[in-house]
Amino acid sequence: MKEVQIKAFEDKYHTQFREISLDWLHSNGLYEKADDDLLDNPQKYLENGSFIFLAHYNDEIVGTVTLSPLENNTFEIMKLGVIGTYKRLGIGRKLLQICIDICHEKEVELITLDTSSKLVNAIKLYEEFGFVHAEITTSYYESADVKMELKLRQ
Repeated sequence: MKEVQIKAFEDKYHTQFREISLDWLHSNGLYEKADDDLLDNPQKYLENGSFIFLAHYNDEIVGTVTLSPLENNTFEIMKLGVIGTYKRLGIGRKLLQICIDICHEKEVELITLDTSSKLVNAIKLYEEFGFVHAEITTSYYESADVKMELKLRQ
């Protein structure tokens, strides 16, 4: 098995970034119009301090994740997804780990994410990394019925 490489987003991979996210959103019945802002305009997010990473495997892009700054020394993980045939290879784990590593480097206090209870395996992965369930106060996404947080500093 060839090594998975996690690389920063480049505009030439915009189509793959969008397609991977739309694939898992549609296959889980989670797509909503609000998803298009990031998927259509990743450069806008990058200019605002976000990070987008792509998992490369055998010269193919097979996974994505976005890490976006919020207020109060908090970052949010968004659009963590891996192409179905590449699941269970630890790719989601590597994508999540790079986000956590960056937050440690930046001395971020809190990482947050909104997800759906339909994404059972993703929730298990987050829990394995120490994320805990939190109360949903507001969410950008209607389908997000689970909020999770990882406190890195007290």
